[in-house]
Amino acid sequence: MVMATIKFSALGRKSPVNLNVRFFHNTINCYAKSNIFVNLSDWNSEKNEIKKTASSDVKKHILETIDAMTRHVIASFSRDFAAGEKIDTVWLKKEVDEFYSKPEGEKDFRYYFTPFIAKYIDESRTRINPMSGKVISKRTIQNYSTTLKRITEYEEINGKLKTKNINLDFHRKFTSFLKVTGGYSGTVIEKYISHIKNFVKEAKIEGYDTNVEIESNKFTFRRDETIDTYLNKEEINLIYNLDLNSNPRLDGARDLMIAGLWTGLRISDLQNFNTFIVSKSRIKILETDKTGAFVEIPLHNQLKAVLQKRDSILPQLSSQNFNMYIKEVCELAGITEITLGSIKDPKTNRKVKGYYPKYKLISSHSLRRSFATNLAGQIPDRTIMAITTHKSINQFQQYIKTTQQEYAEELQTYWDEEEIKERNLKVV
Repeated sequence: MVMATIKFSALGRKSPVNLNVRFFHNTINCYAKSNIFVNLSDWNSEKNEIKKTASSDVKKHILETIDAMTRHVIASFSRDFAAGEKIDTVWLKKEVDEFYSKPEGEKDFRYYFTPFIAKYIDESRTRINPMSGKVISKRTIQNYSTTLKRITEYEEINGKLKTKNINLDFHRKFTSFLKVTGGYSGTVIEKYISHIKNFVKEAKIEGYDTNVEIESNKFTFRRDETIDTYLNKEEINLIYNLDLNSNPRLDGARDLMIAGLWTGLRISDLQNFNTFIVSKSRIKILETDKTGAFVEIPLHNQLKAVLQKRDSILPQLSSQNFNMYIKEVCELAGITEITLGSIKDPKTNRKVKGYYPKYKLISSHSLRRSFATNLAGQIPDRTIMAITTHKSINQFQQYIKTTQQEYAEELQTYWDEEEIKERNLKVV
């Protein structure tokens, strides 16, 4: 087999000249500019080599660059020719660009960050999550797309980003852009940063240049302290005992609400409730929507009554309607206490912290939190986690939502008990 050959020559007449690289093997014969520049006075055009009279620094630089490029092109040829790729001038130019890590325009995902993210999102539509064995969910892809949108907005002001430039300086500028210009909460910013770290990690796995600073413990953002509302047992009883016979719409929402409050299921699983195996005392779920876990949940008496009333068929509601209807249910049940929480401002699409009637703060996620909070301290955490499918204690404890008022009442009870003890001691 005849070995592939590479030659460098100076075709121009004006210094410095860009050496032309010629690659040939059998019938293959192609050319490209090498982007190795030399002065004509230092180049022997007859022998196509650097002159001995060239300075040692120039000679060293030219020879080392030619040798490195030659090895790169030969190695790429051995790989691509065997794979059946077309070897021509376009291929050679690409290999020269690869040698210099030169991108083919700002849409080149090998170098630029947003094109890589776009590629990653597109591939995610058919990618399997190895942890769950499922295709990446539409919600996750939507979250990735939102992060891409934020980065694109940042680029419009600060210029195109290369993946290797995602470092602590970018982190400082991007988080400032989100917080100051965008008015986003710490929780939202932390989610964007988490996605960015994941994108860079994937780029590194694929062999693209990344910056080691992405692994710094400073490359993060502090989440805001969450203010999540839950319903206590007394409030749940008010909801359960509410007479809604004259309003089938809210009656259905209330019954689905009771199911969520006493199972801890996510709204996506509540919407699939009628596909589960339901007996007189248990609900068996072969595979939950988010985690794919098998769950067996004992039936609470209130849920038993709801299922008996509806012949074990719960109403079907969209997430949007369900969240809207359960607020009405809570208002009718008298759950109107002024409570600290956050409500999204429709004009800015940002959550605004403040004091609101409690019913306005209730959403489908409040049901799951209520389930975990009301059982916490009553039975072992691991038992509750087996139902909620939380994987870690830290993750689970984020769901335990005791209010400041309840903490104050606990302290007040303790002080009252201490005062009674002191009085009894004085009497003795």
